[in-house]
Amino acid sequence: MAYYGPLTHFIDSASEVAAPGEIIMSEGLALVRAQADQAAGLRVATGAAGEIFAGFSTAGTSAAPFPEGYANKVERFLVPSTGIVTLARTPVTGQVGVYDVTNGAAIPVAAPVVVTGNQIAGLTPGDEVEVTYKYALTVLEARTLYGDVQPGGYVGAYVGQIGVGKRGTIYTDNIDTSADWSTAKAIKMGPNGQLKVATLPADQALVIPAVIKALPSQDRPFLGVEFSAV
Repeated sequence: MAYYGPLTHFIDSASEVAAPGEIIMSEGLALVRAQADQAAGLRVATGAAGEIFAGFSTAGTSAAPFPEGYANKVERFLVPSTGIVTLARTPVTGQVGVYDVTNGAAIPVAAPVVVTGNQIAGLTPGDEVEVTYKYALTVLEARTLYGDVQPGGYVGAYVGQIGVGKRGTIYTDNIDTSADWSTAKAIKMGPNGQLKVATLPADQALVIPAVIKALPSQDRPFLGVEFSAV
């Protein structure tokens, strides 16, 4: 996945060493210092306790640095009498968030609300709902959304380096799309460099220094975050 360049601005960034054997294949991923030795480079966050937030991955190439495999999408529906809405794409399992715009509250995706293929059933007829989800990209879709991949690939992958934005504002789609970000009070890192909503006080030790600036929308399915890892 990636970040939205026009609204992303890094005040402090650098090119740093990637941890030995680490493969970083996307921009906008949460990165951490290798726990055994901070000088050993950067890794993609796993969400484990004790990880040291280092910032977000960035490549800064003129063409797409990596072949993106996933994207986020936000769709709005007026629920019909059947209580079923059909999404444009089939979401990744466990990565569907439903928000009832009419009632102003998130709807848990659990029985009676169920996701089958690209359909969501069990919704209240007549309500307006907003669905945020992650889906797999075809090769053509990836090219359409992000452009052609940099000829020869990202050079940092060959020399064991990765760019990292340490402070600033990022609009990233590397997020848990099943979460209710509208009520989030804190942010933490999750598996594969994804951002997740932190539950306080239980997750206090995992919270990263960041605040939400904008929620994913139909026009921009990215989470806007102002952050500082320095």
